[in-house]
Amino acid sequence: MNTFAHRAASLLLIGAFVPLGLRAQSVTARVDSIAQPWSNGRTPGFAVLVWQNGAVVLAKGYGLASVEHRVPITPDTPFLLGSVSKQFTATAIMILADRGKLSYDDRLSKFFPDFPPYADSITVRHLLNHLGGLPEYENLFVAKGLVDKNWPRSITTPPSRFEPTAHDARTLLEKVSALEFAPGSRFRYSNSGYMVLAQIVEKVSGQPFRVFVSENIFAPLGMSHSVLYDETRPVIPGRASSYSGAKGRFNEIDYTPFNSIYGEDNVVTNLTDLAKWIAALDRPQLVRPETQALAFTPGHLNDGSETRYGFGWFTADWGGLRLIQHGGSWVGFRTAIVRFPDSLTVAVLANQAETDAEAIAVAVGAVYLSRPIDRPVARPITAARLGRLAGRYLVAPRTVATITAAGTRATADLPRLGRFALAFDSDSTAFTPANILLRFRFRGGAGGKAERLEIDRMGVTIAAGSRSAK
Repeated sequence: MNTFAHRAASLLLIGAFVPLGLRAQSVTARVDSIAQPWSNGRTPGFAVLVWQNGAVVLAKGYGLASVEHRVPITPDTPFLLGSVSKQFTATAIMILADRGKLSYDDRLSKFFPDFPPYADSITVRHLLNHLGGLPEYENLFVAKGLVDKNWPRSITTPPSRFEPTAHDARTLLEKVSALEFAPGSRFRYSNSGYMVLAQIVEKVSGQPFRVFVSENIFAPLGMSHSVLYDETRPVIPGRASSYSGAKGRFNEIDYTPFNSIYGEDNVVTNLTDLAKWIAALDRPQLVRPETQALAFTPGHLNDGSETRYGFGWFTADWGGLRLIQHGGSWVGFRTAIVRFPDSLTVAVLANQAETDAEAIAVAVGAVYLSRPIDRPVARPITAARLGRLAGRYLVAPRTVATITAAGTRATADLPRLGRFALAFDSDSTAFTPANILLRFRFRGGAGGKAERLEIDRMGVTIAAGSRSAK
């Protein structure tokens, strides 16, 4: 699952460029240099896969799958994918569409008539493109007092008194009287939408989602080490534990009461199997080529404007390149698959909440790309202008981003992302050398004072909001 609060960014510089001193080294040595902070044998880490021109050119692990037991990460270590799982859910829907079992324009009410009348206006395509308007089920469970807020936490702690299933989550959504917006009028990333899509797969196929995915995706591709985790709680030998922490102190945080809910999350796999998945994306094996292309094609709002999301994939921009990518985050897992031009794909599976898997993937991709990468260039900005940009911006519910100015220098303080210096490439746009994937846009108000801040990541807006008085 991806939320602003979970998009940690502890990497410094590696997402920005490949240092000049590394360019004379072999590509593997340069990747080793990127991974050096995770290579001391005492920290969580990550596994990285590079797929280029139809073959695996690198599959390697760094750091520990279990800090407590000093078990190293290898290409065979299973990780929870988080929201990278959404592309598997989308593929399940596309398989059924190719077989004529459903249409992308089918209404939600066709499958679940117990939803309120607004379900007549939500299509399968809306759910795939994150345009449906459903509220987030996690927030509903917490707001109703059914699930407490004490998560994520250690798997060794007592479980919550109630651990909802995916069916419980759908039933709760069916009791919501109104949508958050009219379907198709806005893009809002929705875990609820993909959870419901998995339920549609079950309804149409007559099989548990776990079984459908296993028989129609994993088995045909030979992904013998992959599983969909659900309320049956399958045992997954060797799966990495996930952590939060720094400076040699790491806390295992594998538990939440929502761990059995699937569709938006809960595919568990390793690099060995991900290579087979990536091969099937390059040369479609599960769906028709024209169907696979839909996954990488942005959706559209009712007014015709294009979003940056297809079926389980973002389209993104970085360094002058058009990327197709998706990240994932749940408990302490951080994952990413980034597809670059020129038949290059990088996958990163990490098990520490403070690790930025997408930034690592982009840094590794930069090692393998032979073309020059465009990067923003800092320019001077006046203290007066900075003063009109500084302030507090409510960029998500109960989430405030603070921009501070001191003379001609500015810093950004973002919850869970940290505090870092800003550099400006115009009077209204900024970046941070600490993580080149992030961009900041300030929108004007009266007298040139900025009234709105938008934070982008690889061309995708991950947070935006107006100036806050508090």
